[in-house]
Amino acid sequence: MKFEKIFKGRFVPGILAALLLMLAAVPVPVSAASYVKVMLNGQVLNFDVPPVIENNRTLVPFRKISEAIGATVNWDENTRTITAYKGDKTVILKVGNSTAYVNQNPVKLDAPPVMRKNRTLVPLRFFTEAFGAAVSWENSTCTVFIDTGEKLSKYILGYYYSQSYDDFMKNYDRMSSTAVKWYTLDDNGDVTDNYASPRWIKVPDGYEEVIKLSKEKGLKIFMLLFEMDGNKLQKVLSTMESRKRLVNQIMTVVEREGYDGVNIDFEFLKAQDKDKFNEFIKGLSEALHAGGKSLNLSLPVKTEKADWWPGYDYETLGKYSDFVVLMAYDKNPASPEPQSGIDWVEEVVDYAIARIPAEKVVLGIGYYGYDWASNGSKYTVLATRNGTTIPGLLFADELKEKYGLKLTLDKKSGLAYGTYTDANGVFHQIWMESEASVDAKAKLVIRKGLKGIALWRLGYTTPSLWDTLLSNFKPAKE
Repeated sequence: MKFEKIFKGRFVPGILAALLLMLAAVPVPVSAASYVKVMLNGQVLNFDVPPVIENNRTLVPFRKISEAIGATVNWDENTRTITAYKGDKTVILKVGNSTAYVNQNPVKLDAPPVMRKNRTLVPLRFFTEAFGAAVSWENSTCTVFIDTGEKLSKYILGYYYSQSYDDFMKNYDRMSSTAVKWYTLDDNGDVTDNYASPRWIKVPDGYEEVIKLSKEKGLKIFMLLFEMDGNKLQKVLSTMESRKRLVNQIMTVVEREGYDGVNIDFEFLKAQDKDKFNEFIKGLSEALHAGGKSLNLSLPVKTEKADWWPGYDYETLGKYSDFVVLMAYDKNPASPEPQSGIDWVEEVVDYAIARIPAEKVVLGIGYYGYDWASNGSKYTVLATRNGTTIPGLLFADELKEKYGLKLTLDKKSGLAYGTYTDANGVFHQIWMESEASVDAKAKLVIRKGLKGIALWRLGYTTPSLWDTLLSNFKPAKE
């Protein structure tokens, strides 16, 4: 994380195992990969029998799709006929018959429903489009996209830190969870919630009320354990005994405070500590899951081009966590350039989902930017003050009024860019998140089938940010 100071479906019971319903035919090359992924409204659909490609058509098991799109189905075993109902539409298909009926009107199929391994498979495009959905195919990833036009639900996690209370109270109904209270490791490697210097970890104002309201409103609450001292991490991870000691301390806090789970944010982990970190996460995961709690991790990001953080084993960490948050911002804060451009963020996401199931990946969005001054100074800049009194911050709306700052949209990154000269003649460059970049990232989450987004942080958000997010999806409740 970044710190100001440091830097309906139901199917009729009893329907035969051969249930059908189907997804429409999507032409694909015979040479396409054998595994086909199906995305419905941005969510990955997992089948007990995987989709197949036969005669250049994608065939999909019916049961899962029928449940997902909200269709009610009747199966006639004698005639091997399926009748599907949803709204004002009735669709009838028969195994082996190339003619289907939509509201009694015959429709010629590219390929008829078939039986495979005790499952009824149907060509995709016909069935989904018959019920009003849009279907598309992405050849490079062998993915079928089905869009029913219904608003998606995606996970929205908000990080609660200093001066986050007002933001939380205004927007708690727009979130799925909060990382509500921060902890770190003291000089002895013990868990503490009060380490003001030099870490600026202290008990946040109003956190008790936030916990109480979250529980009343069905928001999950997480303990967040942060550490960025590589030497300290190396020490606490060094032996089985020290790792178990840390796990026990975390479990004590979770049980005492009534958290739903834990977010681990260990940064600057040394490469040689990779295996020990994996063992720690495995042990913590087992302890939390045994107690009905969850584990999520904040991870520094990588791309196929560059692994800046070899200590983080995405495959193993993804296996033992319930989800991970990609800290896809602050690419290179030392240089006046885009720090979280959508082009780079997509590379980050692609690297992650090649190693961790997409439905376990949450995209972190840092809703801020930087102001680089020609005299070497650097400041965090927010869109508007929004009631914050945190020292050292700059605000784009105030800079516009005082110095004529004009922000324009950089098409490649989607970020806002602008320059100005201050009263002392010092030249400044600004790169920061924009509504356009947030919208692009929300759409990326949908397109890639990610679990959702995480906001760094409450206290930085604006009404326009929330409007942009909620125009794409609503908060999932778990």
